[in-house]
Amino acid sequence: MIAHFLVLADTHYHPAAPKNFAPPKLLTRGPEILAATVPAVNALSPDFVVHAGDLLCGGGSFELTRHQYDRSLQDVAQAFAGFAAPFYCVPGNHDCDAQDYRYGDFARTFDTPQVLDVIDVAPRLRLARAHIFGEGEADNGTWTAALDEAMRAADLQARADGVVLFLLLHNWVHPGAGDSPTRGIIGAAGQLQATLGDCPTVAATFSGHRHANRIRLFRDYVCVDTACLIGYPLGFREITISDEGWLKSTWHTLDLPEIFAISEQSDTDEHNHHWAGEFGDRDTTVLLPRARAIW
Repeated sequence: MIAHFLVLADTHYHPAAPKNFAPPKLLTRGPEILAATVPAVNALSPDFVVHAGDLLCGGGSFELTRHQYDRSLQDVAQAFAGFAAPFYCVPGNHDCDAQDYRYGDFARTFDTPQVLDVIDVAPRLRLARAHIFGEGEADNGTWTAALDEAMRAADLQARADGVVLFLLLHNWVHPGAGDSPTRGIIGAAGQLQATLGDCPTVAATFSGHRHANRIRLFRDYVCVDTACLIGYPLGFREITISDEGWLKSTWHTLDLPEIFAISEQSDTDEHNHHWAGEFGDRDTTVLLPRARAIW
C-alpha cells in the first residue's frame, strides 16, 4: 500500500452562528460536529489528513464578526491539533476574515501556501497544495499564471523523481452534469484543465466547495470532490492508494444521529441525493491510470 489518508471538506465552523443559513449546513451545531470529528478521524489511524478548504465561516454570507473569526481560528486549530496524523489543508473562500478578506491569520495558523507548495506525504507520492484566492476582496478562486508555472515545475520535478502528485484545491476543476461551464468551479478552469493534460504525474485532484460528493475520471486523471462536514451527509472520505495504482474510497458518517436526522430533514430528498452523490461517489474503487503508469 502506498498511502492511507482521510479527506475532509467544508467544516464551516462558526463559534456562535445565529442561524443555519441554508441546507445542508447546520452551523448552529458546529461545536458538536467539530468535537466529534477528531476522535472519528483518529479511530481510522490514517497516515495523514487533508482538508479541502472552508474550515471557517469568514468571507461573505455568514455574519462573522472579527472577534468571532479570531475565536474560530483558535477553536479549530486547537481541535485539529488533536489529530494523531499530519494535517494538511488549503484555504477556501470562507477562510478569510469577513471584513477585509485577508488570509494572513489563517495562513499563519494552518501553515497554508502563498501560491503552491509540494509535500512528500508517502513513498512515491507528493501533495501539491494550491491557494487559489486573492487578498483584500471577495474572491471565488482562480487558477493564476503563478499557480500554473508552479504546477508545471512540480510536474517536471516529479517526472525526474518518478513520483505521483495529488493536487489539493478548494474549487472543483470540472463542472457537474447539467451545470453551466462556470458554476462552482475554479476561475480559468480551461487553463487548469489544459495544464493537467500536460502534467502526466498529476494522478488525482481533491476538492470541496460545492458540498457534494463526486468521483470522476477526466482524461486520464481522477477528480475526487467531497461533501461538507457541517451537514448532510455529515462525514468524510477514507482513501487507500495501492501499489498497483488503485484508489479506494470509503465514506464515513459522523456518529451524530440526531444532527444527521435534522440535517437530512431540512432539505428535499432530491437535494440530499445531490449532496450525498451516487453510491459510487462515496464508496468505490477506481484505477488511477497515471499512477499505474509511473509506479
